[in-house]
Amino acid sequence: MKSSTRKRHLSLSLSLCRRLLDTEDEFSDIQSDSVPLEVRDWLASTFTRKMGMTKRRPEEKPKFRSIVHAVQAGIFVERMYRKTSSMIGLAYPAEVIANFKDVDNWSFDVFALNEASGGHSLKFMMYELFTRYDLLSRFKIPVPSLISFGEALESGYSKHRNPYHNLIHAADVTHTVHCILLLTGIMHWLTELEVLAMIFAAAIHDYEHTGTTNNFHIQTR
Repeated sequence: MKSSTRKRHLSLSLSLCRRLLDTEDEFSDIQSDSVPLEVRDWLASTFTRKMGMTKRRPEEKPKFRSIVHAVQAGIFVERMYRKTSSMIGLAYPAEVIANFKDVDNWSFDVFALNEASGGHSLKFMMYELFTRYDLLSRFKIPVPSLISFGEALESGYSKHRNPYHNLIHAADVTHTVHCILLLTGIMHWLTELEVLAMIFAAAIHDYEHTGTTNNFHIQTR
């Protein structure tokens, strides 16, 4: 992409960002020159998809490198997503936003998230990660469908009042998978579908768990 074209797309992207954000949001203070080139490319491609951009060549297909750099650089693009997502179904309470600032750390407090979200830690964790990894747009997942799915999962995890294999455990495991993907760098080597499968599998892995073993079910029929 020519430099002039990239700058034009970046300008349009940042303009859209600023319209979506409050005037005092720190995102408005970010200078384009301070943003890594890969992040600028990703922002441009994300917010100008319908503006006639040149299709990537197969050898240029990103394996989440752009998104990794955005996350690791601490540029909280999710602020922008939250502004738009709240318009179509999922509003982030202030306590949840504050809690997610530590989501890239092993020490993330899933119990604090569950309390801040009113007992919906799994739904918010799923939505947060699907947003961060750009899975909603890449796989054309309707936001209301993802929210409904998350709520259905939470209902299943609560069915047997399992004190351990519950929705908080599911949110914790899903967060752990995110940390493994991010902190080990393995996400560089995975396809978008593989990353989707890992997060999806983590979220559902103990759905409707009774808290008893397979052998217990066999013996009690």
